[in-house]
Amino acid sequence: MPYNRHDYRDKWRIERQAASVRAKLGLDQLQPLTPWWLADAIPAHVFYPEDFDDDGLARRVRGVKWDGFAFYCPGDPTLMILLNPAKPETRQTATLMEELSHHLLRHKPCSIAKNPRTGFLERTYDRSQEDEAYDLGAALLLPKERIQRDVAAKRTADEIALEHRCSDDIVIYRIKRMRLWQRYERYAA
Repeated sequence: MPYNRHDYRDKWRIERQAASVRAKLGLDQLQPLTPWWLADAIPAHVFYPEDFDDDGLARRVRGVKWDGFAFYCPGDPTLMILLNPAKPETRQTATLMEELSHHLLRHKPCSIAKNPRTGFLERTYDRSQEDEAYDLGAALLLPKERIQRDVAAKRTADEIALEHRCSDDIVIYRIKRMRLWQRYERYAA
């Protein structure tokens, strides 16, 4: 059955899974987690176009709209993740967490195929998988207990985001997801 972020059972399954992953890493629910540390633990190799030693390629890909993607090399179980260095650190954090979460969730990778009507290459896209990976990544980065503590301490989304090197948007998403938005708005507005 596809993931439904509006179904409380899926929401709490993701929260439990995030807590389990953090426990396996030796982290409690209050300690910060950087996606680069998680990548090392998985293991995943994170790199940038500049790592290919082709300056022309690196320049060209900076002009294309993309955040990052993950892949495996044949015969090698190591997850490879390529990030766009032109994106802000906060976007790279979200992208890396999403790609690592796809791996942790054992999602079927998308594929690229020729559209029979247009002849153009297209990437498959599964909204349910994307939502699930985003939600797991957000829960790993900003656990429920941490968000509850930060809201109780009347910390702003900016402060929380700065500490976790993520965007205000993902912090606000987690505050809303934990049903703490009204409490947050009373002191942050």
